Amino acid sequence: MGIYFLQLVRQIVYTLLMATKTERLNLRLTPTQDAILRTAAEARGESTSDYVLRHAVAAAEIDLADRRVFVADEMTWMELKSLLDTSSMLPEAMSKLISEPSILEE
Repeated sequence: MGIYFLQLVRQIVYTLLMATKTERLNLRLTPTQDAILRTAAEARGESTSDYVLRHAVAAAEIDLADRRVFVADEMTWMELKSLLDTSSMLPEAMSKLISEPSILEE
């Protein structure tokens, strides 16, 4: 039930956020790809556009969450360093983690 509930909440939030659609994205695909997407959307009771959009956004969210490198300008970097230097704001375990040398530094 937990996974189903989470999926339901995600779909409701997604639907609310996507309520005012103003942008358009065009895709070219093969007849086989088109048939697969249409069949899957129909099986879920969704339009093909909604099905593709929902899955594309979910995949993009995962890709963004998996990033390992972030680029920040000088002001943002200084703000981040300031937040990290304020150990009272961090949980004890996190403070310990960032204050001790890593295995790579030893």
